[in-house]
Amino acid sequence: MNFERKYETPLNMKQKILLIVMDVLLLAELAFTFYRCSVAGGDLSETFLRTYVPMFIPTLVVFIYFVRKNRDPQPAKPVAE
Repeated sequence: MNFERKYETPLNMKQKILLIVMDVLLLAELAFTFYRCSVAGGDLSETFLRTYVPMFIPTLVVFIYFVRKNRDPQPAKPVAE
């Protein structure tokens, strides 16, 4: 697989706002998970994985979808080599 960037695509304002909202939501999910771990007692790893992963993955997928959907319609500028 070739992961070389051929085009520069800076984030527009909507994408930046979505990224900030996603970061805040992921931090809130992480705080909630730590709270659940402290209350539940027992195995911290199991509680963490059972609580955080089901929240983290859908959040990430949904926000990636919305960031891609809110791209500018104009073509990207080629990256200078």
